[in-house]
Amino acid sequence: MSAFHAPWLTGQDLSASIEHTERPARLRSRTAVLLTRIGSSVARHRARAQPITGVGTEGTAKVRALTDQVDRLADRLQRAQSDLEALTLKDPLTGLLNHRAFKERASQELRRAERERSSLAIVALDVDGFKDVNERWGHACGDHVLRGLAQAIGSELRSSDICGRVAGDEFMLGIVHSDVADALGVVDRLRKRIDAMNAGPGWQALTISAGVSEYPRHARSREELMHLADGAMYWAKSRGRNRSCVYSAESDSPLSPQEAAERASREGLVNTVHALANAVDAKDGYTHLHSQRVAGYAALLAADLGLSADSVEKVRTAGVLHDVGKIGISDALLLKPTYLTEEETKEMRRHSELGRDIIGGAGMTDVSNFVLYLHERFDGGGYPAGIAGARIPLESRILHVADTFEAMTCSHVYRKALPVDTALEELERHSGTQFDPVVCEAMVELVRSGRLSGSVEDRPTHVPAVLATFG
Repeated sequence: MSAFHAPWLTGQDLSASIEHTERPARLRSRTAVLLTRIGSSVARHRARAQPITGVGTEGTAKVRALTDQVDRLADRLQRAQSDLEALTLKDPLTGLLNHRAFKERASQELRRAERERSSLAIVALDVDGFKDVNERWGHACGDHVLRGLAQAIGSELRSSDICGRVAGDEFMLGIVHSDVADALGVVDRLRKRIDAMNAGPGWQALTISAGVSEYPRHARSREELMHLADGAMYWAKSRGRNRSCVYSAESDSPLSPQEAAERASREGLVNTVHALANAVDAKDGYTHLHSQRVAGYAALLAADLGLSADSVEKVRTAGVLHDVGKIGISDALLLKPTYLTEEETKEMRRHSELGRDIIGGAGMTDVSNFVLYLHERFDGGGYPAGIAGARIPLESRILHVADTFEAMTCSHVYRKALPVDTALEELERHSGTQFDPVVCEAMVELVRSGRLSGSVEDRPTHVPAVLATFG
């Protein structure tokens, strides 16, 4: 991405403001007005400039220097406006067209295809299981996957073709002068490239599902072509993933309208819960990846204790979401740099039940129960129910150890991180009272054997420990 040349704003700053604070069109409009006003002001000053006589050589040099400064400012303004236009059309993560820009380009290519009586193929691509990549290895790993996929797509397209990132892990291609067969060939070549890619330290394999529609064979409008390609892509997912489907009017939808509506509602709720969890982590600059690290620790610990793959994934999800209930706790309390009062402690402890209600409301009943009992102690002195021993779900006991270890080895606003050895000694000291001794022993062994890294102070960008361990 090009740097923004105006001295008061960098390209990175502007990209962030576009992505997180303003709609691109509105920002472009406001900034264009500002640039126009500044440019007009520069032009007026230049127009009013008159030859100056009687100032001598030194005065003439100063006037020329001032004129040069004005010229440079005008050039910077022109470049800034060009950079701004580019930023409002590009996805800041991948550099591909954003959703709005893709639709504009697709409309242009459709008009061209209509004039030239040619075909245009629209392809919807989705990364299979991408949510699992984010939950397992963190969003930094997910972003790396999306950038790699964007590069792979670009290598298979011609300069005349178009590609955009239209949703989190969904891409759309417009392949000009091409039919369904041509589009399927592009996807097959892309799939071979993706076979060589993987995600995270576990070398998780990546696959894609694709749906294809064609102008004018299936539809004539851009909206309908994109909709049909998207629907065909969901057919591909419902039939086993890692495959391509072409839209057909004769094909039955894999879900009834009621089932489709229920799935969309459920997925929307789950996405909302994850967004709330991210918002909680983002509140504290010291612990903004706390939940991702807890999830990584807990999943490794659960696998080491012999839990099934399904249970390990539920533990991982619970780790990511375990603090979501804190969205209902005030920032003043969450970020208080001193000890909490008795009343404040009671208020803070409400987050366990709040989290249970939020997660359970999204249909994740097992995960919600694991989160509810995370702060129970093995000796019965925890909260919210005060249960002890085997009455506490094993998954909650695992999460309790992982959460405590991460909290001890990461700096907070109220204290610095403890050395890893000191944190392990604390776990051992409270084994059998605060912590399940079997879980505690397994955690200590994971760290001391080097299979789990607990050092966070030397991570320059707060990479989750499972990522830091494997580089």
